[in-house]
Amino acid sequence: MANKDLVKRAFSVTANLPSQQPVQAEPTAAPTDTATELTQPLVRRMPAESSTATATATVAPRTGPGSMLAFMTEQSEVHKEVVQLRDRLADLEGAVVARPLDPQAIRSSRWANRDAAHFASPAFARLRDEIAAAGGNVQPIKVRQVSSAPGEGDALDAQSGKSSAARYEIVYGHRRHRACLELGLPVLALIQADMKDADLFVEMERENREREDLSAWEQGVMYVRALEQGLFPSAKQLATAIDRDTGNIGRAMALAKLPAEVVRAFGSPLNLQFRWAAPLRDAHQRDPEGLLAAAREVAALTPSLKPAAVFLRLTSTPAQNAGSTGAGSVAAHTNEPAQAWKDAQGNDLATLAVDRKGRVTVSFHYAMDETRRRRLVKLLDAFLDKA
Repeated sequence: MANKDLVKRAFSVTANLPSQQPVQAEPTAAPTDTATELTQPLVRRMPAESSTATATATVAPRTGPGSMLAFMTEQSEVHKEVVQLRDRLADLEGAVVARPLDPQAIRSSRWANRDAAHFASPAFARLRDEIAAAGGNVQPIKVRQVSSAPGEGDALDAQSGKSSAARYEIVYGHRRHRACLELGLPVLALIQADMKDADLFVEMERENREREDLSAWEQGVMYVRALEQGLFPSAKQLATAIDRDTGNIGRAMALAKLPAEVVRAFGSPLNLQFRWAAPLRDAHQRDPEGLLAAAREVAALTPSLKPAAVFLRLTSTPAQNAGSTGAGSVAAHTNEPAQAWKDAQGNDLATLAVDRKGRVTVSFHYAMDETRRRRLVKLLDAFLDKA
């Protein structure tokens, strides 16, 4: 009974549809001989597929229910296609598309955490050579769109020195951007239309942490700048946002706040290490003028001292510098660079320093368990017995 009702409703819906039966052509008079001559060559030149296509053409439905069924089938196919396109669009929702940009239209972030010394290092030279060989950066940088008044935030070309209005600001990838800028290549970039300052800072800090490590001093400069500009209300909230230890953030900022003369004594700010923060800060609080004088003397030495030796000289107490003119004085030491031992990752393991009187100081820069201490004592006993 239900099927009969359905058929009736289909008939009522399609009753007024136009008939799709083929229209019978009216008979025409037989062609004349002249018409036959004109049309015969044309018939021979027609493609062979034409007759087949006519024969195999889909026959239109002849009844109302057939027309309804054909319409419903067509709509079903359209619906399936719409669903597929919607699913593909959902997969791309929120995606950031990478495309090549003019590096001169991109400016550095105000929280850029790479010191200029990085761009003169062998590591950066290797990166630039790799990008040149590949014809561009394979790993994209990330930028956000900016709108600044004319003359504000202009990007600077490293070769010509000319400025151009910047349309984008770097979120991360300063080294890759600088390499493309120097090579004159477009830089592949992910573009974020709208991004808050705090989000930019967090992404930049975390992305750089996974790549070539920033020096302790560079991190400190970045953290100090973020707090001074009100990006985070406190160092504790900054540590929470970037998932870092509060103590490391404090040590990094202590290094960043050292006087410029002290930083220059190490040759490069990249040489400063986290564990030196507290002793250097204490030396500065104990005798600011003495520390600055010692730093200037160390910076003038030729050949220059290794960073570990500079640290020992700047943090020596008056008792350790017997006969010197003050805390941190260079007069208590010779110009002989300290000997240093490092592990495979470049971390300091131990240093050996010699003062002016030839006295030797050996320092170990890691926690030593009891077993290793006993071995060291035996080695010293054997060494002193042979002295």
